[in-house]
Amino acid sequence: MTTSPSLPAPEVPAGVAERRRFPRYRYSAPIAVRPANVSERGGMSVEISECGASIVVGASLNVGDTVQLEPIGGGVARAVVRRCRGRLYGFEFLSLSAEQAAKIRELCRMLPRYRSETLDLWGR
Repeated sequence: MTTSPSLPAPEVPAGVAERRRFPRYRYSAPIAVRPANVSERGGMSVEISECGASIVVGASLNVGDTVQLEPIGGGVARAVVRRCRGRLYGFEFLSLSAEQAAKIRELCRMLPRYRSETLDLWGR
């Protein structure tokens, strides 16, 4: 299984939200969030890209927590919490198979592009 490298994701300053590694797309779907040593929590995605997703979660998580998200690209993905605003969390995928990344790319081709000026999730 091929995995993508995990790179630290710095906070994105105002005005550069559209210069991310991968474009983001609006995506609303139920996502299971499994924090370590805690029972599964339900979530609803808001946006997705090849490197991460924003998900509303009905549980308290901390920046730096590692979780499993499912379904992501047709399977389970490990992810780390990079941002938090209330119950909205920004996750960076830690290890996606080449197949999962391809499925996300294919999905994104059918979705509307996320534009920070139309839907400002992180208050920039």
